[in-house]
Amino acid sequence: MEVTNLSKQLISLAVQRCRLSGDPCRISVFLRQITVSDSVFTQISISDTGVGSCLKEFQELKIGYNGFAEWDGMLSVTTTSLGDSEIFHYKVNLKENAPNKRLIKLPSSPKKNAVFSGTEVSTSSAEDMELLLADMSSFLRKNIAIELVAESRDEHGLQHEKVVLATELRLPSPESSNVLQLASGLEDYVCKHRNFNEKCQSCFSSRDNLKVGNGQACRQKHGNDALTVEVVIIISDNELLGPSNSSPSCLKAFESKTEVLYYREFSPCSVHQSAVKALGSIKWNKYGLTPRSISDEENSLVFEWENLPPNTHIDIALHCYDKQVTVPPLRQGIQLETKLVKEAISLALDDLKERYTGALLSDHALKIHNYAPDLARSISGLILSSNDPNFRDECFSLLGMQIGNVEGELLEKCIKGKIISAIDMNDRKPPGLGCKAAVPFLFGDDHFQEPEYMDEYDEGEEDSCNLMDF
Repeated sequence: MEVTNLSKQLISLAVQRCRLSGDPCRISVFLRQITVSDSVFTQISISDTGVGSCLKEFQELKIGYNGFAEWDGMLSVTTTSLGDSEIFHYKVNLKENAPNKRLIKLPSSPKKNAVFSGTEVSTSSAEDMELLLADMSSFLRKNIAIELVAESRDEHGLQHEKVVLATELRLPSPESSNVLQLASGLEDYVCKHRNFNEKCQSCFSSRDNLKVGNGQACRQKHGNDALTVEVVIIISDNELLGPSNSSPSCLKAFESKTEVLYYREFSPCSVHQSAVKALGSIKWNKYGLTPRSISDEENSLVFEWENLPPNTHIDIALHCYDKQVTVPPLRQGIQLETKLVKEAISLALDDLKERYTGALLSDHALKIHNYAPDLARSISGLILSSNDPNFRDECFSLLGMQIGNVEGELLEKCIKGKIISAIDMNDRKPPGLGCKAAVPFLFGDDHFQEPEYMDEYDEGEEDSCNLMDF
């Protein structure tokens, strides 16, 4: 499958050209079945509307010699940039060992005053089109706005075109950061159950049951290059899911396993060991999560969770890339990427806790939750049994309730809600907080708060404002 691996490299180059353009782009992958002298070939064409190619990228392509058994090693390249008045054509011979001899320039063609940029790379292979389709479909489903089209002719010479994969394209605003675009793409991926061509309407008629958090960390490496790590975590749930009213694909989509999607330089690839180390070192119990196992399955990192609520699933996407910066260089740390991955994951988890009340509560907070009903019942009983009208008036006022004929059950429910709200608020620890925050008072009135009421969220462990404190 050397041709498939080469195609993935070419798609990755197209993605990078699109990112360099700074504008919304389209990447298309076409597979055409052609017949030459009774031999059937698959023609592969990868095109993009990004910046023009620098050509050096094709000189540095690597492919194993086994790939030449099914392929002649030739690429056809057509490219142009916005400022060019011509469209340039080249042949690239990957059998040539010397990179500077690989490129063969062909006659160019005029653009006729048109203003556009883009690149198309094509090649032909004797590999079966269906095998190429299956492998490339799996690869492309983890990308955004890439379409895969297969074209063939039947025995009567009639042409048939099949759109195998067409990702919904929601144009981001010019201000959208890479991490927000990654979040948007992961949402689409989740809504399609990570495998379908279209969104599952029965599970995701809206996106209200998606909880999305993201984090970003960046450190300068050398010169003007900085390593950036972006993480997006999505928690999805479907309370109505059940064996009697849901399809097997929907039930499978909410299993307790998480495949970590890993991207490098805007393209999916196998998980780097630095990410494996970082993910394994996260204190997941601070977020109420317990990994039963972390395994490497076919170059993918897979988490199996022990205590996820029913019909709940977690998706994680992680992206590492270099970008140009103009700030003074920072001191290089040991295992920089591992630290950045851990920091970005922690920020994404904290972001989820901040955005969604009750999400990712720590084991400590969940244990305290168990005492809330009994405590609420006791407080309710004290209030209702009191003969002091001033005391009762003040209690009802703090609870925001009218003193009227309040039933004990309603009062108990209100107090329980206040207790749980206070526990949840105390469990949410904003990133960058330099000292331990005081516990919020149960019924408000922070004016009377004393400094000795400190957060005991992680007893026996020293908290620090620095997420890089490993």
